[in-house]
Amino acid sequence: MTEYESIGKYIKDIKTGDFRKSLRIFYDYLRTLNRSNYTLRWYIYDTVMFLSWVEKNGKRSLKQINRNDFRDFLSEEMMRGISRRSLTRRVSSVKSFFKFLIRSDILEGSEIISLESPKIEKKLPITGSKDDIFKIFDRSFGDGLLDKRDFAIITFLYATGARISEIASLNCEDIDFKLMTVRLFGKGKKERIVPVGEFAIKKLKDWLDLVGINSGAVFINLKGNRLTVRQIRNIVYKRVKRAMVGTKLTPHSLRHSFATHLMESGVDIRVVQELLGHAKLSTTQIYTHVTRGKLKREYEKFHPHA
Repeated sequence: MTEYESIGKYIKDIKTGDFRKSLRIFYDYLRTLNRSNYTLRWYIYDTVMFLSWVEKNGKRSLKQINRNDFRDFLSEEMMRGISRRSLTRRVSSVKSFFKFLIRSDILEGSEIISLESPKIEKKLPITGSKDDIFKIFDRSFGDGLLDKRDFAIITFLYATGARISEIASLNCEDIDFKLMTVRLFGKGKKERIVPVGEFAIKKLKDWLDLVGINSGAVFINLKGNRLTVRQIRNIVYKRVKRAMVGTKLTPHSLRHSFATHLMESGVDIRVVQELLGHAKLSTTQIYTHVTRGKLKREYEKFHPHA
C-alpha cells in the first residue's frame, strides 16, 4: 500500500462529501510542501479525528463549524487521556486545515483559526552519557553481516547527529570517504554537509565492503531493499537493549547525545545548530539547558558545601 492509499483510508472514514473533498485538496497541497510522510499522516489524521467528531454531532457543512465545536472536541480528547503534546498537535493540524481553506477561497472565514494552542512544557531530551554510548559499541555487536550493518548505523547516528529518516534515505553517493563528510537531506529536503569521524567511516566501509555496495541505498536488508525508518528504529532499540544501558535511550537519543556531548566539549551553539540542521537557534538552545543541568548535578555531587 502506498502512502497516498494509506492516508486515503483516513479520508474515506469521513462520510460528508464537503469534508472529504476539502481534505483531499488539503492533502494534495501538503504534498507540494515537501513535508515528510510522517508529518502528512498526522496532519490528515488529526483533522479527520475532528471532522469525524463534527459529523457525529450532526454538522454537515464547514461553514457550520465554530470555536465551541473545537473546544468541546478538545475537552473530550483530554477526558480520553490524550497527552498535552498530542493535543497541541491536533490544534495545529486543524488550524492549518482551516487556514488553507480560507486562503484557497473555499471558506470565507472561520473562528477556528483564532484559537490558541495549549501551552506545553518543553521536556529536556533524553541523552546517553559517553559511557552509555561506548557500552553500546562494546556489548551489542558480533562479527556477522547484520552486526556489521547495525554497528555502522549506530556509529553513524552518533557521529553525525542524523535523524533516522535521514539515514534511511542515505545513498552511497552522499558519502565522501576521502573528505570524511556526508550530505544529509533534512526537513523540507534542506541539504547540509556534516563531517563523519574516522571510527564511523571505518564501520561504514566495513559494511559496504562486505556486501559490495557502491551505489544506491547505504543501509539495506537481506533482500537488498532499503531499510525503512521503522526498521532502523527497531534495530537501534534492539542494540541498545542488548547493551543493558541504564539510561532509557531511544533512537533519537543518539542525535541528542551527539549535540549534548559537543556542547559539553565547548563547541559553539551555532555550529551545533548547523550540524543538526535546525532552522532556528531556539531549537538548538534546549541543549544548553541539558548541559547546565549536568553541571549543576556534578556541582551538587562533588562540592563539599553544595
